[in-house]
Amino acid sequence: MIFIMDKREYLLKILSYLEPVWGLAKWLKILVERWNFDDSMLNILMDAVEWAISTAKSDFDKEKLQKWLDAMKKMRELEEKSLVEDERDLADLDLVLDDI
Repeated sequence: MIFIMDKREYLLKILSYLEPVWGLAKWLKILVERWNFDDSMLNILMDAVEWAISTAKSDFDKEKLQKWLDAMKKMRELEEKSLVEDERDLADLDLVLDDI
């Protein structure tokens, strides 16, 4: 059985890793767990991580935060790619249905 994390689970994992270097991560994690999660919340989280990078005191913290920001961006890219592929598949299915 293959387990695939959804966006919420993935972000919770990222925020868990960020807790030791970013105090706000704990509170953002609570919000992700309890609120309806959508793309606008992902954008808010990414903006918050970008802000944390710009205000981080140590290079180590900046590096760690940047890696997780990159992971969030990659997640968004993969999701967008998947949506495009889904739309293409649905268009192909429409063509098949039109031929029936």
